Amino acid sequence: MNTSLFIASSGVRAYQGKLDTIANNISNVESTGYKRREASFSENLTVSIQNQTDLQKEIGRLSPPGVRTTFGSRIAGTQLDVTQGTPKQTDQPFDFMVEGNGYFQVQRRTGTTTEVLYTRDGAFQQTPVGNNRFQLVNAHGDVLLDQNGNPIEWANDKEFVVTSDGSIEGTNQKIGLVDFTNPQLLKDDGGVYRLTGGAVSAVNSKYQIKQGYLEASNVDLNQEMTDMIKAQRGYQANARALSYADQMMGIANGIMRS
Repeated sequence: MNTSLFIASSGVRAYQGKLDTIANNISNVESTGYKRREASFSENLTVSIQNQTDLQKEIGRLSPPGVRTTFGSRIAGTQLDVTQGTPKQTDQPFDFMVEGNGYFQVQRRTGTTTEVLYTRDGAFQQTPVGNNRFQLVNAHGDVLLDQNGNPIEWANDKEFVVTSDGSIEGTNQKIGLVDFTNPQLLKDDGGVYRLTGGAVSAVNSKYQIKQGYLEASNVDLNQEMTDMIKAQRGYQANARALSYADQMMGIANGIMRS
């Protein structure tokens, strides 16, 4: 195996992943409630464990049994940056912002199945459900849930007022917020999150729900552009190294043939 080729090619793949993450952040700079992600690198210490089941072929190896050592780097993960976005005043009665920790719960119905998703995007609108009653839905049609996991519903002839703790005046309902034992396990799905592991927990820290406000994206465009330039230079350096390694391999093959 040509070590130089492997190191350079893994570097190209890693920086491409970094650039993809930055591009996604920049494209969501105006998305309400969006949380940026930060790609981090890790060394490739081993390709896999126990990938050689024939122990006879392990005789004489210097690496531990079943371990193939390798080189280069990779994207270790894309951490979710949960810092607060700046508030945007809209004065719309169905716009909400969570100040502090916590995520809105919304219910998505697909055919006969339902699932609960989570979001920091508090832009909702009313939709009629019959008998002069309404529910709140987001841009995807997902229904906002209360503290008991039921759709928030009210009569059209009442003013919709939400207090700072999420309670809806004139009803026994309260906008239900949740938190997570590990927010890094949230998977973005176009403005809402699915929980891929861990557990849902109560909001332990102090929070406020502000009616008539939305939380802006926490993407800093200046920082993203700076990171993009750095990543592009890293990508170019690894691409050049890959080209040089390929040329050296070609020269070595030519010498062997001659």
